[in-house]
Amino acid sequence: MKYALQFQERVEATPKSTGVCPCCGSELIAKCGNRKVWHWAHKTKKNCDHWWESETQWHRDWKNRFPADWQEVVHFAKDGEKHIADVKTEDGLVVEFQHSFIKHEEVKSRENFYDQMIWLVNGQRLSRDLKCLTNLFETFEASKINVVPEPEKFLPKNWLNSDVDVYFDFGHAEWLICLLPKVNNSNQRE
Repeated sequence: MKYALQFQERVEATPKSTGVCPCCGSELIAKCGNRKVWHWAHKTKKNCDHWWESETQWHRDWKNRFPADWQEVVHFAKDGEKHIADVKTEDGLVVEFQHSFIKHEEVKSRENFYDQMIWLVNGQRLSRDLKCLTNLFETFEASKINVVPEPEKFLPKNWLNSDVDVYFDFGHAEWLICLLPKVNNSNQRE
């Protein structure tokens, strides 16, 4: 995680520092090596948020595009369940960044937990995803809004049944590809 609490202030990891987890209140230690993004880790093997995943540089770079106080916000459900949202705007929109594979059941669980959310998926993770994207670019004009009649031919299949908007980052500096949820006959999202 990027932030810990020190004297009730959110701080980033620095060498040899300690802090407190904003979600569970347990002690965190700074991990500030040369191989991974500097981050906080629970001192014990405790994993307070079972949705937690290691953070890649891609993940951190996207998070850093948003104001610091929108990053890593603890979101509470009415039943007391809580999770750390990657980004949560002032209006309550949650943005979850996803680099690694995630099971369909967990995708649905997160979509059901957050009141309003979108996904931003790293579309450069697998070479086959990039190959499909290349085929998409050859089929449509990238400078226009295009409806892709068969998204299963071009986009990662595990995201095709999402109930929220899914954006794919394929490394193009100026735009993202968006997969909108399926619409039923009454023009409402399923």
